[in-house]
Amino acid sequence: MKKVFLSISVFFIFSLLQAQFYAEWTEPVAITDSLSINSNPVVLTATVNSYNDVFCFYEKKMSVDSPSQIWYQNIYLMTGEQLVLSDNNFEYRNPKTVNSSPYYDSRYFLIYESNETGNFDLYGIEFFVDGSFGSPFNLTNTPGDESSCSLGAGYEFIEACWKHEESILTSHISIVGDSLQFEEVFTIDTTNCFDPVCSQNHVLYRKIMNDSSHIYYSSFNEAENLWTVPDTIYATGNNINLRVANSSPSYFDNSVIALWENNKQLVSWENNYNTISFGEFQGIPECFEPDFLTFDLWVNFFDFPAVITFCSGEGQNREVFASAGYGSIGLNISNNSVADSNPQVFYGPNFSNYFNAISIWQSHINDNMVLYMSQISILMGSISEKDGDNNKFLKTSPNPFKNELKIDYYLSTNEEANIDIYSITGKQIHHIDIKSKMTGWNNYTWNPV
Repeated sequence: MKKVFLSISVFFIFSLLQAQFYAEWTEPVAITDSLSINSNPVVLTATVNSYNDVFCFYEKKMSVDSPSQIWYQNIYLMTGEQLVLSDNNFEYRNPKTVNSSPYYDSRYFLIYESNETGNFDLYGIEFFVDGSFGSPFNLTNTPGDESSCSLGAGYEFIEACWKHEESILTSHISIVGDSLQFEEVFTIDTTNCFDPVCSQNHVLYRKIMNDSSHIYYSSFNEAENLWTVPDTIYATGNNINLRVANSSPSYFDNSVIALWENNKQLVSWENNYNTISFGEFQGIPECFEPDFLTFDLWVNFFDFPAVITFCSGEGQNREVFASAGYGSIGLNISNNSVADSNPQVFYGPNFSNYFNAISIWQSHINDNMVLYMSQISILMGSISEKDGDNNKFLKTSPNPFKNELKIDYYLSTNEEANIDIYSITGKQIHHIDIKSKMTGWNNYTWNPV
């Protein structure tokens, strides 16, 4: 008799009051007006008390020549666009959100770039789910411009990386009182660097070499508290539109870390430092501007992201496509008669065995840009047999349960199941002998309290 072992890695957990499951990508919904230029969206999911606390922050320009402002919208309640930061003389751009959970007690911050002091520096402001804000504070105050700030969350700390003139800098982020603070700032590279992205353990960026855009990276050595000397990931062709996983993989995970565009094709970088190419993506020959979310768990096809979004087509025929899970086809989710661009995908609310993925993109309408969104639910709790491998690993991420977890599993004839539960450090914290041996789908509800 074969045994199916389900190994689950658990970490910070929370519950939601309600759940809504989307079996297919929802019809696109505009989240901004059509009389302005909207860009650079980022989603903050603050669903500690209500699954409706899902906010999108973004840039807005009233005209091509007007200064950038920062606005937000509750994209689940659709209560209307709200102004955050604006000035007739200064720019407010590139909003990024900091969700402190599980590091602190559910605090949320906005990081942005502004030229209030003459050159562009990084600033922050605390955000509360009732729609109020704290007082702005400086994160940097240096000669020269800061730009292209990117944030990456991991299990232990939040990482920031940004461009200072031609250099790439990075630092851990701490909460100090009512503000954020960069810890030790490290310089990763100093010449011809662009578009940094980061996770807890990696900083990746584009570097121009011989008129070609290469992908470089540096890794964090926690024991020595140092970043490694930058090395090349990919130096073939012209590599652009670099994206990194929003959730940091665990030490045993081989999922995709980064994804980018090369000659209208998609190329990815795995946790085991190999590059793979998706080539012609499921019958769609040209792919631009990719973004993705990882499962951050062991699944049958560990080298395939949970969700991939990208554009394909030219001019007015450029549309947003998305694939949710291995084997799913690239579906046209924008499906309109205008040019669409810059699709991004974010984690939405998390439920007992699935999470909602939210895709947001720009639609070009009458010389303006409107932000549209669509979402789909991604199942996370089911295990199935593959190639005679009896050990099945499932890690619940990003943080979908609090008081109990419903674990779904499938048994073939003459199989039984045991469940082993591990901490994110790999320490076994619980073992469950499953008594039921019924063929077909079964479930077990684990209460960690």
